[in-house]
Amino acid sequence: MSEVLRFEAFSSMVEPEFWAGLAHHKLHSARLDTARATVQGDFAGGRRHAARTSAAAAGTQRFAVPARLRVSQGTWGEARGNGAASDAQQPGTAVSVSGHLYNTNTIEEFKKHDKGSLLRCVGAEILDAIRSGEATRTPALLWPFLLLSFADLKRYRFYHWFAFPAVTADPPDLVVEAPMPLGELVAAGRDLGQLLAAYLAFSCQHERAAGAFVVRYCADARDGSSWELCPLSEWDSVFGSGRGEAMLGFVDPSSHSSRPGWPLRNLLAWLRYCHPEVARVRVLCFRDAVLALGGPREHASLAQQCESIVLSVEVTAAADLKAECQISGWERNDKQQLVPRMVNLSSTMDPVRLAESALDLNLQLMRWRLAPSIDLARIAGTRALLVGAGTLGAYVARALLAWGVRKITFVDNGRVSFSNPARQPLYEFADSLDGGKPKAEAAAVSLRRIFPNVDAQGVNMSIPMPGHAISPAEVESTRAAVEQLDELVTGHDTVFLLTDSRESRWLPTVLGTLRRKVVVCVALGFDSFVAMRHGIYAPDDDFGAAAQAAPDGRHPRLGCYFCNDVVAPTDSLTDRTLDQQCTVTRPGLAPIASGTAVELLATILQHPRGGLAPPPAAQSLPGQPAGVDDDDEDSVFGAPAHQIRGYLAGFRQHAIVGQASDMCTACSPSVIDAYRQHGFEFLLRAFNNVLVDEATPHCAVEVADGGANVPADYSYLETLTGLAALHRQTDRVLEDIEWSESEGSDGVFEEL
Repeated sequence: MSEVLRFEAFSSMVEPEFWAGLAHHKLHSARLDTARATVQGDFAGGRRHAARTSAAAAGTQRFAVPARLRVSQGTWGEARGNGAASDAQQPGTAVSVSGHLYNTNTIEEFKKHDKGSLLRCVGAEILDAIRSGEATRTPALLWPFLLLSFADLKRYRFYHWFAFPAVTADPPDLVVEAPMPLGELVAAGRDLGQLLAAYLAFSCQHERAAGAFVVRYCADARDGSSWELCPLSEWDSVFGSGRGEAMLGFVDPSSHSSRPGWPLRNLLAWLRYCHPEVARVRVLCFRDAVLALGGPREHASLAQQCESIVLSVEVTAAADLKAECQISGWERNDKQQLVPRMVNLSSTMDPVRLAESALDLNLQLMRWRLAPSIDLARIAGTRALLVGAGTLGAYVARALLAWGVRKITFVDNGRVSFSNPARQPLYEFADSLDGGKPKAEAAAVSLRRIFPNVDAQGVNMSIPMPGHAISPAEVESTRAAVEQLDELVTGHDTVFLLTDSRESRWLPTVLGTLRRKVVVCVALGFDSFVAMRHGIYAPDDDFGAAAQAAPDGRHPRLGCYFCNDVVAPTDSLTDRTLDQQCTVTRPGLAPIASGTAVELLATILQHPRGGLAPPPAAQSLPGQPAGVDDDDEDSVFGAPAHQIRGYLAGFRQHAIVGQASDMCTACSPSVIDAYRQHGFEFLLRAFNNVLVDEATPHCAVEVADGGANVPADYSYLETLTGLAALHRQTDRVLEDIEWSESEGSDGVFEEL
């Protein structure tokens, strides 16, 4: 009997997690690169599953499992070791093989790709591995697979087509005897158990050589070991010994009763080239390792259930392996048609994960086409504290969310009013009913509703402010508020100052300066805005006055929101008219200012020096230092500005640079030093605007020029920082000037 040797083709089995890995690979590694990538797959020995023939029947029927090549989430990257199982759940016969991934950028590219060229390219690599001897040392090189794919990450659809390249024998190989179940060849069921044990020992000892082997069976072996397995490189010694039954063996994924699996095709090509003298060979198709390990059973039962078969193959002679050998292997569907497949995971995946993937895609597109060096992880990992959850806070939060920031905390003590939802995009009409929900908490809930993966929290807290006296009954609650705010500033990387009064920004500025945080301040006028970053003391600077001007030895420290003030912040909220109680501004200004502030933060985070980055050469106000050219720094967005001042009138925008003031009431060394020394007692004196207090005499400040009494219109902070002395000096200079009304000057006063 002689007939053409036929094979059971592979069918692909892709675990759903693999597609998540492909999406991650596309977003974070490949991007627009379509170069070949390496993935891993595995196949195991063929087997059958037992099932009852009917509900009432006592017998069982065994159903064949198709020859499958499996790819999963854990199969990305370099090979883990040929012949090793992919994970602990795979059977002992699992063979790891490498795959070549070609992921296209468009569905049209996927459809038009030259699939024949891909197959021939990988087929040529198989032939090269055979000719060079690499396939003899590492048989898994005989069984690479191809995966052509297109990942539609907007709809989470994956178009794919697998190929299992195989060298076609011409003329085909023949089977000269009927396939023989291994149980009929061996002496007893005991020998089958020994075969499995021998293979497991072989695969551990020869990890790179597992999957294909030379095997010798000797029923009457003196040492009791019926089976001997050796690497392919020991072919001559095994077949030349003349002892026992020598065979070519391989892990066969097929469970067909007479057809071997696809890996035998390339293994026979190896045999034709490496051992052309062999005209006929017995082949052990090693299968069903899991069932053999399935627990204690009688040897006779084991022999009956063994699926392994032995073939007697007449090998086609081949003078040479040529690169133009015919290569086949594209996978067919159930109807035996050569067509690709599509997996739609949008309906089965967690919508939250889909939303996160879609957000990542939008951000990655910037890297792919415009700015490949953007460090998106640095932005996404930023913890943002938003002091103020009003119009600015809502727009800043949305912009941060669009950048992928996952940790956002709101601080506010207000409630949602009926005027808020139209101007503040995180609130709805329902939030303003029944007195209004707390703004901070409502903003956090809204943000989580927009994007469930964000860690958004709301803290309902009133910020203590200078000029707002603290009664004795309020001291402890104020102390607790200060401690809570300090913890929040310490636990975040960036602080946004977004409140509607100057004095409410003072304490966060002091704490942000002390904790060396990136502080971004935004303020609105009617048709103008300012977005600015506060200067940061260098890490090695102990907040000393000597390093005030040049913390890094090159560039002056930048000023904060209060550095240009010649008066201390004071109570601006009491006795306000209706127009003063609301922020009266053009409706489109808040999103412009908020977006500018967030983009300023993104620029800071992308700069190598972060918050210590010097500003670019900029237009400066008269009397202020110009910005510094930063040609020696490499940053995708360039150097971050210090202040951006925008005006809707004329649609103008200016970048301003301002140096830190050594008399600043919020960030100067004298303020930071006083807070470090006296803590809450210093703050309490600033809140109450008290120069001398019997309870805290050690916090008293010395009055400049030896003055015994300080005028009532000078505050504690002004006296501490020297602004009061500056005011008195200015007053004395003005007193020394003589003024007179010149004749013919039409009432204009001139200095004599």
